[in-house]
Amino acid sequence: MSIEVVNATYIYMPGTPFELKALDGVSLRIEDGEFVGLIGHTGSGKSTLAQHFNALLKPSLGSVYVNALNLNDKDTSLKQVRREVGLVFQYPEYQLFEETVRKDIAFGPANLGLSEEQIEARVLEAAQIVGIPEDMLDKSPFELSGGQKRRVAIAGVIAMRPQVLVLDEPAAGLDPRGRTEMLEMVRNYHARGGVTVIMVSHSMDDVARLCSRIIVMNRGVVALDGTPREVFAHGDELKAMGLGVPACAELSNRLRQKGFCIPDGVFSPDELAEAIRNNLKGDCHA
Repeated sequence: MSIEVVNATYIYMPGTPFELKALDGVSLRIEDGEFVGLIGHTGSGKSTLAQHFNALLKPSLGSVYVNALNLNDKDTSLKQVRREVGLVFQYPEYQLFEETVRKDIAFGPANLGLSEEQIEARVLEAAQIVGIPEDMLDKSPFELSGGQKRRVAIAGVIAMRPQVLVLDEPAAGLDPRGRTEMLEMVRNYHARGGVTVIMVSHSMDDVARLCSRIIVMNRGVVALDGTPREVFAHGDELKAMGLGVPACAELSNRLRQKGFCIPDGVFSPDELAEAIRNNLKGDCHA
């Protein structure tokens, strides 16, 4: 399922003293099956853009298409679009409301008119994907840890079987272990195939590790768009936007300045480790 944004501008509170242009003529296309990192400093427009992908927000000017359907068209079923494009807000655990984990995950599928057997199958599938054990399903979600609550909230969206999953800062506020587990879960979900994942983040390290494409937002426009290697080649521009580069890329640059033979464009731990091993063996591939 493709998403195309064409010259989209979005203005909060137009015509008031608080008018704010959050998006300014944004155009981009996301293809089926991609894993995209949508990154930018606070106020860059990244979360506003993400909410356009399933018409929670509609552009003040311009258009957004999902599978060639114009979301501004009055004949487009937004209910169907929101089934296909699942959006998980930042801190989704605050949206839990059912008395058991099972019922919370089942809420969306139950509204699709599925049979009880189909609903239960989706609940078990989604719980397995996010790492919720079956013996936890009949507990109250409010008895769980923060990280477990977030998994439940994400499972509720996954149970709808969307073709596109949009995650707004999925690891925000988690401890280091919870953060690692959450991001690994997102990686594994995408690796299953058949789904596009768009991860909104402010962490270059996270998107460097997970995403095959990075879109950098700055002041409401797309500042950079490309593979991690292409984007991180613009280190000075990223720093000017308040983003910097991944820690491994920064360390690579420092080692290079110290005389180590480190190839340009090294930004992941595995690549850096391999480059250091080559140096120790006297094998330079820079």
